[in-house]
Amino acid sequence: MLDLSRHHSVQIPIPLWGNPLPDCDPFLAVDMHKNYPKDSSLQDLSSLKIRDFEELQREFTYGVLRAWVGPRDVHGSNSFIIKFAIAGSDKRHKALRREAAVYHEQLSSLQGKDIPKFFGYYEGSFLEDEDEDEDDSPVRVSCIFLEDCGDAVDCNFGDLPLADRAEIMKKVGRVHQCGLILDDFQEQNVVSKGSSYRLIDFQHVETGHKCPWKGGRVYEGQVIPTFDQIGCPALHNVGLELQLWRSRLSVVIFGKTRPKRDFPTQKAIDILCRGIGSFHFENEKRLHNWIRNYKEFEARMTPEEYMTKYPRPDFGLPPKQLGKDEYE
Repeated sequence: MLDLSRHHSVQIPIPLWGNPLPDCDPFLAVDMHKNYPKDSSLQDLSSLKIRDFEELQREFTYGVLRAWVGPRDVHGSNSFIIKFAIAGSDKRHKALRREAAVYHEQLSSLQGKDIPKFFGYYEGSFLEDEDEDEDDSPVRVSCIFLEDCGDAVDCNFGDLPLADRAEIMKKVGRVHQCGLILDDFQEQNVVSKGSSYRLIDFQHVETGHKCPWKGGRVYEGQVIPTFDQIGCPALHNVGLELQLWRSRLSVVIFGKTRPKRDFPTQKAIDILCRGIGSFHFENEKRLHNWIRNYKEFEARMTPEEYMTKYPRPDFGLPPKQLGKDEYE
């Protein structure tokens, strides 16, 4: 875990404006000092210099870096996230300071479980051109240091496993229970490392929320629950965004919704699809037709009996190898 208690400051790389000049480093090292929360245990020993890093996001007045305490390829060198604001108006800096307060004061109980660990809010400055007049105002820099919990989800929520989507909703629910609502919940608000997910980006939140969600159940994979079942309309909207539930008018086959009137029950579909690890994309229509065909027999035979009488084709094979059949 990142430990900054032995350093009075941290020297971080800040990107310079415009296109870099030949043979010039496009980053400037800036000394940052901890501003919040105040830490009386800091030992004035040395400045920690960050030399190994990569850009994750870059805009004109703000950005995000992944940084390493030591060389990234050395065993034991921990990475962490630097979210910074540079120059511009005070709006960006104030937003970072508010986010720091959210992490430290309102979501401290969720750090390391549902959100990244927060290591502090830092401030610093630099002169834009040291050769200019000494009266030039320094350029302000502010940043927060966070645990590195991986990269943002790079697919639609609906493409994630159902169990993962349910866990993400529970994490959002626990944020709600801390009195906050995420103003704009999207895939970019979720990062993952392996099968572990964390929520990020708390600059834009509604405070003072009294969430009636009781915790626990989110009814994943079931028919869309009512507002009363979830308890919180805002959290109900998150469930819809996560595609956590199935419609009362449709069924779901490997993430694709189909009209309920044309297919057997969802329970039967789940049994018929059990054991299909994957299928050739050109066989999707065949798969759906084979499942649809069971609707004719649903009243007089179980899905298992149907699969015995009408064996399931190997939908993982290319169409040419599968040959022709009635399900084309």
